[in-house]
Amino acid sequence: MRKKSTYLYFLALIVILIAAGYALNIHLIKNAAIAIIKNMKDLWICASAAVCAFIFMGNKHYWLINIGCGVIAALIMEIAVRGHSLGLYSLSIITLAFLGIVYLLNLVKVVFTK
Repeated sequence: MRKKSTYLYFLALIVILIAAGYALNIHLIKNAAIAIIKNMKDLWICASAAVCAFIFMGNKHYWLINIGCGVIAALIMEIAVRGHSLGLYSLSIITLAFLGIVYLLNLVKVVFTK
């Protein structure tokens, strides 16, 4: 039950942060949320996040490995697929989209398992 409540509290924190960004008209939070959701729809990011989430599922350092995979996936996406120059904002947005998909997959796993 502890892991389930931690995941749900983290989800509530994210929702409150985004809602506060929209309510207080904070452009940085609004633009980042829109960009993350847009990047979460990308097939390459979804596929790589799902593969990494399931491959490293039982690992002790699960989130550290997935952060590394997210950064590597962001670098590959920016250089090879999109062909843009590397920027810290775009790399962090793609990494957060990657981690968001991993988080949602784990949330579904934690909620539906006993």
